[in-house]
Amino acid sequence: MFRKKKKKLSRIPVDRLLIRASVRTDAGCVRSNNEDCAGFLFLGGSKTDFFAILADGMGGYERGEEASATMVRAACDDNGRTMGGRPRRWLAGLFAAANRCIHARARRLNVVMGTTCSMLLIRRRKAYCAHVGDSRIYLLADGVLQQLTRDHTLVNELVRQGRITSAEAATHPQRSVLVRAIGTSPDVAPDIFRIKAPLRAGSRFLLCSDGLHDLVPEAEIRRLLSARPLREVAPSLIALARERGGYDNITAVVVEINEKTDTLPS
Repeated sequence: MFRKKKKKLSRIPVDRLLIRASVRTDAGCVRSNNEDCAGFLFLGGSKTDFFAILADGMGGYERGEEASATMVRAACDDNGRTMGGRPRRWLAGLFAAANRCIHARARRLNVVMGTTCSMLLIRRRKAYCAHVGDSRIYLLADGVLQQLTRDHTLVNELVRQGRITSAEAATHPQRSVLVRAIGTSPDVAPDIFRIKAPLRAGSRFLLCSDGLHDLVPEAEIRRLLSARPLREVAPSLIALARERGGYDNITAVVVEINEKTDTLPS
């Protein structure tokens, strides 16, 4: 009996890895303020070690804005310029530091404030996700769109328990109720994992807040990620969400993976 060998996916040589990104955020059509905050950077001056983050604040107006901005600032300004130690431990440290800061601030002010957060780390040609809440990370590879993160929402837990269906969850009145967030308790438990598939030329990641994925279904996300130039993807997704009411803040971070060639288009 002979077993068919699995096809081994080739990796992009590290000296030819090209990472490009684009970020766009919008207050939406209803809210006057924007509690989303996002950004990206290359770590330690490297052109191949890359970090992206998206946070969606909650707590109302300035409190939500402060929570999401604190999350992004803690990751990018304080620790994000260089990365020491193992990736999972480093990502967990970012969440823990921001959680302590936001939770302590909320207790001093006697208010409720917090944020969701999704992070993408590319380190030595390996990609890692870290996630709390209902912002999402998608991967488009070989024309297939995959949701990498799992929403930490009440309805997602009900689906997992078999009490409601995925179709019912999409329109459930409590679909925005979170069971896990940053800053709302003394401790935080992020999901942190490495993406097993190697980085491949032409792949794209999307980090987005629920203001986008609530209004733009995956089929349309896949279509725009596949067809539009990098700089047009985030604006196109946001425009589509605004056309459908834009009742929440809308943010998208698009990350594109390529292999350097002499004729790579701009």
